[in-house]
Amino acid sequence: MPLEIIDDQFMVCPDCLMIIANDDASGLDDSLSEKEAVEREQEIREAIAETQREGQIAVGDSERDDEFSVSPCACCGTRLAGQRHHCVILGSGRKS
Repeated sequence: MPLEIIDDQFMVCPDCLMIIANDDASGLDDSLSEKEAVEREQEIREAIAETQREGQIAVGDSERDDEFSVSPCACCGTRLAGQRHHCVILGSGRKS
């Protein structure tokens, strides 16, 4: 069954985007202590896993990114203002 976009308004913070797009959390070490980076990565990966119960997260249209937003990240929920990157959630569109 082909996947379709089931959420086209999924805006995520740069930390979540890095893990969604590249499965890479190494950038967290740039601004956090080692312990904080490990905790933040775990928080993000748990949020991604929770979201993916609904469908697969995929990087969206970079033309729809927000350079500055005060909206919370749709993935991890951080309320830190900053960039938000457009992603989509793909799924079958049917609930089991």
